[in-house]
Amino acid sequence: MINKVQHDIQDLISERSRQDMVEQVAEATLAVSEIDEIDSRKAYLEIQSRIQKDRKYRLLINVLSRAAAILFIPLLVATAILYFGKPELKNQQNFAMQEITTPLGVRSQVTLPDGSHVWLNAESTIRFKVPFDQTSREVSLVGEAFFDVQKNPKVPFLVKSGNVGIKVLGTRFNCKAYEDEYNLEVVLAEGKVSLSTNGDESAEALIMKPGDRVVFDKISNQTTLTNGKVDKYIDWHNGKLVFDETPMPEVATQLGRWFGVEIVINDPKIENYKLTTTFENESLHQILELIKLSSPVEVTYISATINSLNKKQTKAKVIFTKKTKN
Repeated sequence: MINKVQHDIQDLISERSRQDMVEQVAEATLAVSEIDEIDSRKAYLEIQSRIQKDRKYRLLINVLSRAAAILFIPLLVATAILYFGKPELKNQQNFAMQEITTPLGVRSQVTLPDGSHVWLNAESTIRFKVPFDQTSREVSLVGEAFFDVQKNPKVPFLVKSGNVGIKVLGTRFNCKAYEDEYNLEVVLAEGKVSLSTNGDESAEALIMKPGDRVVFDKISNQTTLTNGKVDKYIDWHNGKLVFDETPMPEVATQLGRWFGVEIVINDPKIENYKLTTTFENESLHQILELIKLSSPVEVTYISATINSLNKKQTKAKVIFTKKTKN
């Protein structure tokens, strides 16, 4: 490659040496004319413009970078103040909803996050936050429950069922609020509660005292208040079934929930019959036998079966009819 370049240079020198004066002047004139066609001023301005644009771009990037850094620092400080200065914000959603359900034929006892105790009757559901809020202890109920509430004047205890709210500080009471029943019942054993029935806690509430029993008609929104012995309404949480002049339809409902069976009254003539007795630790068959012996009610028991198609077990069935005279 080097030899070729050297050869080309030698050829060019030899060619220039053979030119006469006129040919050398013509070649020089052509070179000068090409140089004159280049606008050096324009080229200089163009280069200078590019340099200025580049400087402006770099300056803009530099300014924006500094602005971003200046804005980021107070934003970081504000976030830190909000997070660390107010612990309630970072703990605002630090809870879970707990739901406990007891099926037919089952009763259970629950200890709430504040140490309060709740007895759930059969076919009942209770929901609450774990842990409780710092300002209130709220529980929702469907079914029946007996509450023994830990006293805390700073954090009231609230039970909600539909539009009915029960507000207490520390007390023992029973709430019966089954969805398929027209009446909601609250019975106060100890302490004092505030009962609102329209869903508005700020409205005037009914103040209950020990021995009070309030029955709220969910259809008519009417409230009935009586006072007397309440053991028969709350003794179920001690394992007792207390019937005191209780109509047979209500007896059938309570026995059905208590033992997890289906009870049907086939004869309307016995619906007005009332039962007065107390059962404790007796089996379903013992109770049915006692009812049969002490009342005009005939009892037919149909055992549970297993469906051959879906392998599911059906509930045992009890049929109440009026005894026929021999």
